[in-house]
Amino acid sequence: MLSPQVALIPLFRLLSALQLYNTYGALIVLDIAFRIPFTVFLMRAYMLGLPYELEEAAYIDGASHWQVFWQVIVPLSRPIMLSAALLQAFFSWNEFLFALTFIQDASLKTLPVGLLDMQSRLLTNWPVLLAGLSIAALPMIALFILGQRWFVRGLAEGMGK
Repeated sequence: MLSPQVALIPLFRLLSALQLYNTYGALIVLDIAFRIPFTVFLMRAYMLGLPYELEEAAYIDGASHWQVFWQVIVPLSRPIMLSAALLQAFFSWNEFLFALTFIQDASLKTLPVGLLDMQSRLLTNWPVLLAGLSIAALPMIALFILGQRWFVRGLAEGMGK
């Protein structure tokens, strides 16, 4: 649960030592490392609110621990899983700091960093930049519209615990 800005210099040295600097692997590893704590917190809060009586009923019916997990817990947790996946997709899509710091090759740059490259000190083509920003936002808007029902349900049931 460390702020990403605090860890930039040590992460730069670590990724250079592991030869992950200027690769997509660096962004993937860092996204996983910095997003797991929030996801675990969110899913744990949701799962604490699940009725234990359903698990007990499954055990009484003869289900094993794995059957209870896959046939009771996972279907009940689908809203929070979809909410967490949508949030993580949103965070990854908009990742700017790590992509700017750890990717130097122009062919590997992510969309937010590429849009930043469209600006210059003296002249910025605002219509092209705003069109690029609008196009960049469309996939996340569409994803949110498709998953809105589960997103709101998952967050509403999981955040208050």
